Amino acid sequence: MNDSEDLRPGADPSEMPYRQGPAVPPRRPGAPDDDDHYDDDHYDDDDHYDDDDHYDEDDHYDEDDHYDEDDHYDEDRQRGRARRPLLVGVVAVALTLLLVVGLVWVWYGRQVSPPGGPGERVTVEVPTGVSVRGIGAILEDRGVITNAGVFNFYAGRRGAGPFQAGVYEMRLNSDFDLVLDTLDAGPTTPVMAEPADTVSIPEGLTVARILDRLVAKMPGTDRAALQATLDRGEIASTLRPGDQPSYEGLLFPATYDIGDDTDAKVLLQDMATEMETRLDGLDPAAARSAIAQRWGLELSDYDLLKVASMIQAEAGNPGEAPKIATVIYNRLARGIPLGIDAVDRYGAELAGTEVDFTNGDLPFNTRRRRGLPPTPISAPGDFALRAALAPAEGEWLYYVLAEERSHVFLVTDAEFLEAKRRCREKGLGCG
Repeated sequence: MNDSEDLRPGADPSEMPYRQGPAVPPRRPGAPDDDDHYDDDHYDDDDHYDDDDHYDEDDHYDEDDHYDEDDHYDEDRQRGRARRPLLVGVVAVALTLLLVVGLVWVWYGRQVSPPGGPGERVTVEVPTGVSVRGIGAILEDRGVITNAGVFNFYAGRRGAGPFQAGVYEMRLNSDFDLVLDTLDAGPTTPVMAEPADTVSIPEGLTVARILDRLVAKMPGTDRAALQATLDRGEIASTLRPGDQPSYEGLLFPATYDIGDDTDAKVLLQDMATEMETRLDGLDPAAARSAIAQRWGLELSDYDLLKVASMIQAEAGNPGEAPKIATVIYNRLARGIPLGIDAVDRYGAELAGTEVDFTNGDLPFNTRRRRGLPPTPISAPGDFALRAALAPAEGEWLYYVLAEERSHVFLVTDAEFLEAKRRCREKGLGCG
């Protein structure tokens, strides 16, 4: 009800016209005097008609007693008074959060791109076998960057590394992009002979390339003999199905210690055992149960390795890897071909042929065939394994490059086609 409405019954008594008695006619000549005829004692106006006694406005209509607006709206006022402090508090908290986020963002930006521009030139030596994290610590010690922790996070999001050992020429107070570009370009003075005490296996290598790396690092190693060892199934792995001869995806990528007397076969066994250990540490049984409940997919540990290897090949950066996993599981659940070109290229390389996306008879064709490929396609690292076992929440069915090393995730065909058009316009290689 509006406050402007007249809620009171009847008109306001204070606005009623004054009540008058009948008019007295003029006295005729000789007529008795009105004062004699109407003696005050005979007709006493005050006694006969007392306005105050007959109609007492206060007694007849007490506005305060009959309708008290303050009482009627008191509850609304109380609620209003209660809401105002709550609203003020919510606004204050929101403004505080915005301020904190803004300050953190400014601080982060100053670490990534410090004010003042690059300083004087310095030389930085990157030892053999050092990780990207280790390089960050070296750069911070030398004054090239301001914060190794933020650098490691930023480099991880860009999927940077590994980098070649050697001496680099850099500048003090550099921004992270300049540092990473310098590292990508390689050292001005490379290390010609790495120490023979470690061998690094980068994430995403196939078995063939892993064997090439071992042979290059360990003089006297016979590559054909290593391949024969794998073909005979002499490397034990609980993750390899009994009917599957391939070791693709079963050798964990990491840096391993070697020496003059290290046997390459023993090193392959160490790599297979390490993959078992890494996967087991992520509780694959619980992950498979959660995936079955959410998507209705019954997967094995070997299937999880297939998914992880595709994530390793497709993710532009570790942060988007769980979304890649979700797209894969969403498409598997709906019976949609995966359409992951990295799988088709792996199959063509394995067969020594050109890529043929149209031939649905090829075992690694993901544009015509539904389901997972026969084997993993490379050696997945930690972030890819974690993503395969802990996918993100989402209904995405597509992902398309929006920038270098960064995808946009989409649900509908129309969104996919529009994102693909923009990707072509930017020349990012979307076919």
